[in-house]
Amino acid sequence: MRGRRGARRGLQLAQLERLVAAHALLLGDARRNAAFEKALAAHVRPGSAVLELGAGTGLWAVAAAKLGARRVVAVERDPLLIPLIEALAQENGVRERVQAVCGDGRRLPLRREFDVVISETVGNHGLDEQAVELFARARRHFLARGGVLIPGALTLCAAPAREKRRRRAPPRLGRRAFESLALQFPRAVAAGTLRLLAPPVELLHVDLRRARPPLAPASLCGSWSVADASRVGGVAVWVRLDLAPGLQLSTLSGTHWSPILYGSEPLPRGSGLLDFHLEAAAAAPPRWEIGFGAGAARRSRSYSPLFAHGWMSPRLARPAAPRFAERAMAIARKRRRTL
Repeated sequence: MRGRRGARRGLQLAQLERLVAAHALLLGDARRNAAFEKALAAHVRPGSAVLELGAGTGLWAVAAAKLGARRVVAVERDPLLIPLIEALAQENGVRERVQAVCGDGRRLPLRREFDVVISETVGNHGLDEQAVELFARARRHFLARGGVLIPGALTLCAAPAREKRRRRAPPRLGRRAFESLALQFPRAVAAGTLRLLAPPVELLHVDLRRARPPLAPASLCGSWSVADASRVGGVAVWVRLDLAPGLQLSTLSGTHWSPILYGSEPLPRGSGLLDFHLEAAAAAPPRWEIGFGAGAARRSRSYSPLFAHGWMSPRLARPAAPRFAERAMAIARKRRRTL
């Protein structure tokens, strides 16, 4: 019994450590925090009822109460964060108006009484945390007539890009096998390291005040004229949030969210048309194609984590090589027989 309690405590401590690290990053995101605070100030009035979904530390629940909301509910699935929400509300003098609830915001039986529903369930990819489903349920079951959602809409933007790299010595060993494998995975990159090589285009716009789940698997396309395709390292995709009239927040730079780079193998030198096609189904790994040129001269290549898995699987199925110790013992036995 004591062993089980110790193991459970160890798991809770590990989870708490991850939560503290993640939310330290969120609380330190000055640009994001300023934008969401402005959005709340634009919509919360004395006497408002406010609901925060996926509350985390309850930052926006506490902020809404300090703006004069009469009732605030902060919904968070992780029970380890509920005492922290309550402690922060107590610290800021609004404990009597902030109720912390442990649960999934898509299933709770709350009344349709909230003037403002706020949530940050966006993620680097924009729709990877089921924001459409969450906001659709909020509209149907929680939001009062005339109420507002924060954010009200999100847009996926894209542009050809390259990473700014520090000048390094050329590698002494070949690493083409790894680089080809790594290209099959989209990756979050630091926004300050990206250089856009063409004006951005909108791949997808979702009005969270009207969108209904399930959102159909998205087939997203964009094209650009580029001056020199050999400089393109891939296509960067980022999220733009509409938080309030005239107030937007882009994840391209300066937030804890990161743009995603869909990589490309080196393209030919010269100007021309670059096109991008992304299959982004919710329950499947992404697949994207990057092409350059036109007509018979067009060159394209497809990428997907599934391709990496297909390359790796036959190699994993090979019989495992004998362990070093086993091989050493076999050699020793052979030598004894020959003595």
